[in-house]
This record gives sequence, C-alpha cells and structure tokens, in this order.
Amino acid sequence: NFFKKITIFKMKNIKKKEENIGILLAMIFSFITHTYIVQPFVIPTSSMERTLLVGDFLLVSKIHYGLRMPISPIYIPFTHNNIIGNIKSYISIFQWPYFRFSSIQSVQRNDIVVFNFPKDHNHKIIDRKDHYIKRCVGLPGDLISIKKGILFVNSKKERSFLEKQQAYFIKTENIPLNVEYLEKEMDVKDIEYIGEKNNEHFYQIMLNEKKAVDIKNLFENIIFIKKYILPIHFKEHYIFPNHFDWNRDFFGPLHIPKKGEFIKLNPKNIHIYNEIFNYEKVEKIDIVSKKYYKVKNNYYFMMGDNRHNSSDSRYWGFVPEDHIVGKPIFIWMSIDWDRKSPINIFSWKFRWDRMMKTIDGKHSYLSLFFLFSFVYIIYFLFKSEKSSTQ
Repeated sequence: NFFKKITIFKMKNIKKKEENIGILLAMIFSFITHTYIVQPFVIPTSSMERTLLVGDFLLVSKIHYGLRMPISPIYIPFTHNNIIGNIKSYISIFQWPYFRFSSIQSVQRNDIVVFNFPKDHNHKIIDRKDHYIKRCVGLPGDLISIKKGILFVNSKKERSFLEKQQAYFIKTENIPLNVEYLEKEMDVKDIEYIGEKNNEHFYQIMLNEKKAVDIKNLFENIIFIKKYILPIHFKEHYIFPNHFDWNRDFFGPLHIPKKGEFIKLNPKNIHIYNEIFNYEKVEKIDIVSKKYYKVKNNYYFMMGDNRHNSSDSRYWGFVPEDHIVGKPIFIWMSIDWDRKSPINIFSWKFRWDRMMKTIDGKHSYLSLFFLFSFVYIIYFLFKSEKSSTQ
C-alpha cells in the first residue's frame, strides 16, 4: 500500500507538471500569435458603419502588409499602451529601431487598414499609439479631392459601395419620426433630434442610400429627406491642414507624398507638409533654404465609411507607412450592445449573421467554427474520460 501511494503521488505530480507545462506552452503560443501573426481588435465607434459595426470583433493579420517588429520590447503581454487610466503598460527607455519584413501584398486603394494614430501625443513610440481602423482611399502619389461630399482620386470618382454612410437631414410634418422603430427594426443608430418648429420636426441621421430610400418610402409624414452637405465656403476649423477654406464635403485637391519623389516647396503648400517634416525629423531651418524636398517615406490617406461621423485624414492628415499595423481578415464575433452602457451584458445581442465572416461579407467560416468546436468538445470529453479511468 505504501509503494502504491508513492506511485499515485508521483503520477499526480507528473500530471500536474504536464498540465502546468501545457498552460505555459499555450500562453507562449498565444503571445507569439498575438505579437507576430494575428491580433484581435474590437470596433468601439461608428466611424466605419455600415461596413463595420460597433461591437464587431476582428482578427487582424500582421503579415499581409509586412510584419512590423516590436519597437518597444519591454511591456506587459496582451496589453497595448495603458493598463488602467494613464498607467502605461510599457517602458519607453529602451527601443528597437523600426524594421518591417517584406509584405505578402501592398496596401491597395479601398483596403480597410488598422494603423497607429499618428496624432496620439500621449504615446511617443509608434507601436504604442492608439489603434485606428479606416479605409485607405489614397495611396502614395495620389491626388485627393472631395466635391459635394463625393470623393475623387486622381480626378476619378470613387468606386461606389452600398455601406457608405452620410448625414441626412429629415423633416417630418405633424408627427415625429418613430425613432424606436428605426433603432430596433431598421438598425439605425445615429439619430439626432434637432428640434421642432411650426409643428415640423427636424432630424439628422447617418444613413446609407438604401436606408434613406427605405425610410422615405416607409414614413408618409416625411416632407423631405436629403443629404446634409456643408456649403463650399463654410470652413471647418479642425480640418487638415488648417490653412485652407476646406471642410469635410469640399476638400482639396491634396497630393499624397510618395517615397523618393521631390516636392516643390512654396508658401502655399509648405504648411501641408509640416507634419511630414516632423515625421522625417527634418529641421525647419533646412527646409526654408530648399526649393525641393525629397520624401523619405510613403504616406496614405484614410477615411471612415461613415463619412460625416469619422475622425480621419481630413482632420489630422497623412498616415506614415511605419504606422501601419495590419489587414483585417474576418469578424469572429459581433455583439449589438447598448452604446450608452456597453458593459451592461444583459442588453447584449449576438449578431449571428456577422460571426465568422470576412470583412466584405462574401465568405463565412461559421460552419468551420462549429466543426472545430464539436471536435474540441469530443476531444475534451475523451481526455476527461481517459484521465478518470487511470
């Protein structure tokens, strides 16, 4: 009995060590995957609606556009820039130089891209800046302009897509809009009630063209519904680059800098490229004495699909190539939560039609997910039964 007890004790210790090693290996594997291959992200704002919805959980590939090696190597695993509040999760004293491996594919026009926000002044290290996700509408060397809310790239009108949203101005007569129906039945979230005058009710709602047509046909008390386009002479004070009378709907033309090209500098455009000089660490004294400047990096122009509710390149400028993180692959989970109280789990609703789907919605991996889950459950039950008989 004594030797039997010792044997059982040793077997338990061996089993415990195996379990600990298994947990450690799983953590190491997860860390390597998270850092070098794919990383999960969640959509917190409506700037990309209706392509990406608030509550979409994404997997983002870090190797499609070339794996960017960590610049800040000393940090708490599975955290980004802050732990709680303003307490940083990394040490900025030691930094690796920027290095990126060769890409599987280059950034294409209209790609949805995850990148570090260039104007995040709370974090100086590139890979610790806040994450943004937008659509890349302008590549290095492109000429961007917006007229009446319509984007033109190299003088060509942008490719239309159904999910693009803009602000619509709606006026109803006698009866207000049925906001509850819009939110619950038509999944319209961004609704702003402007006010009432002479028994007429005014709203500003973010819609795509299809939703606008559906609402117009559905409510008989709507007097008119039209896109809310800012006048050409209206200047938005926070628009980039703050030296022109531009706004979100009348913007440009603006040239996007390309690596290796020479930009002819003059009093009109030098303000546009001030940020470029800062990124590339060029002394302004040296710039004043030059008529041309050779660009050292590629830059991109990003915009949200929710065109009138997006903080993007129209407001803060270009995205340098070294700020690009990766390419979203698919939505692995999607939760429709109360935007005013997202932590209220009792109000959560799973969007089953979006789970395990590619970003463009053309392909679904939900069946593979259920197959994998079924195999895992069978394996777990088999392992539990086997261990109980030993």
